[in-house]
Amino acid sequence: MATISGKYLGNLCSELTHNPSGVKINVDGHGNGFSPVDLTAASLGACMMAMMAYTAESKGINLEGMSIEVDKVMADAPRRIGEINITVNFTQSYGDKEKILLQRAAETCPVKKTLSSECKINVVMNFI
Repeated sequence: MATISGKYLGNLCSELTHNPSGVKINVDGHGNGFSPVDLTAASLGACMMAMMAYTAESKGINLEGMSIEVDKVMADAPRRIGEINITVNFTQSYGDKEKILLQRAAETCPVKKTLSSECKINVVMNFI
């Protein structure tokens, strides 16, 4: 069984279903919602947060309140994501050791390792 299934709804719109949970996402080609490239950029940010959360949980580090902002920049010839800018905002104070652990954890993100080296990824971590 496929983990994700999709259905084209017409007018550049699709519906994706996460089969194990039944959760649905609408994908829009008109810019009125998530586009496929938006989902790619969002996946990178979510993956980085997850990797930091796994590490934080194993080390007893509190990440409550952490948030991200993701911006993608399209490139032409060929049309693709040329750059993804991610800002991670922390609401807790950490020592140097914890900061390095979190930065390294974000770098282990499988989505980041999957993206082409032609896609520039910029990450800013705003520690307090």
